[in-house]
Amino acid sequence: MVFSLKCQDKLYFLDGTNKVGKITEIGPEEIIIKIDFDNISFPRSSVLLLEFKNGSTEIINKPTENITRIAEKKENFHFKQPKKELYNYNQVSVNSLALCNADISVFYERILPKKRLGVGVMGAYNINQYANAFNINIAILSNAKKNYDLGAFFNFYPSRSEKRTRLYFGIMMKYTSFNYSSVKNDSTRIGNSVSAITTYSAAKGGQLATILTMGSHSDISNNFFIKTIFGIGAFKLRGDYKTQYNQEINNVNNQSNNNTQPVTYNFLPKFYFGINIGFKL
Repeated sequence: MVFSLKCQDKLYFLDGTNKVGKITEIGPEEIIIKIDFDNISFPRSSVLLLEFKNGSTEIINKPTENITRIAEKKENFHFKQPKKELYNYNQVSVNSLALCNADISVFYERILPKKRLGVGVMGAYNINQYANAFNINIAILSNAKKNYDLGAFFNFYPSRSEKRTRLYFGIMMKYTSFNYSSVKNDSTRIGNSVSAITTYSAAKGGQLATILTMGSHSDISNNFFIKTIFGIGAFKLRGDYKTQYNQEINNVNNQSNNNTQPVTYNFLPKFYFGINIGFKL
């Protein structure tokens, strides 16, 4: 290959590159060089000099400034590639605080390229046999059991991504599914006596809450982090869930004070807390 290169002409350009082949024509406007089996023409104004296979040279144009010709680096485009940024945009975490409520809660968040916004989803499954005080708006119902949570959220990170701990603000839409027993009280009169009949039927309910969130994201290492979540919002009571909830509330009020007027709740508050331990993918 070295012998072949020495037996060919070279065409050097003003930008430091060169072509190897056989110079077939030197015209007033263009210079033609044969590379392999193709004749390729170049503007004369772009050519610095010609080097013939016998070692003689001919200067075509003089550069306006000194240039350094490094053909090997010019041809190797890897020298021009920007350094790749190492950043993990996918983050998966588990809410350790939710375990107090027997929830197995998992979050996935995708950080967008500018590192100011995060978009994610969450899901949780509850293994308690009955709802407890952590889900007071469900536990008040008869035989209530929480099933699962599904949600989606957006987070905004105002501080710089280089900081180890960053604050954020966000919004979450979260749906909670649960089962309960719908209670219906009827009374019948037989002669002078009145009999009360209570029937229980299986029912399903749900809470679709909008929650405003805030918290912090702290990097423990390049791959691990801790995220805190504090959220407050509300949801609307609907259908039989609304009827049963207000019925139970009024029963409690009547037991404590016989003169209490019946109340009807249409909206209830929703709180969310989390201490997430996560891994960056």
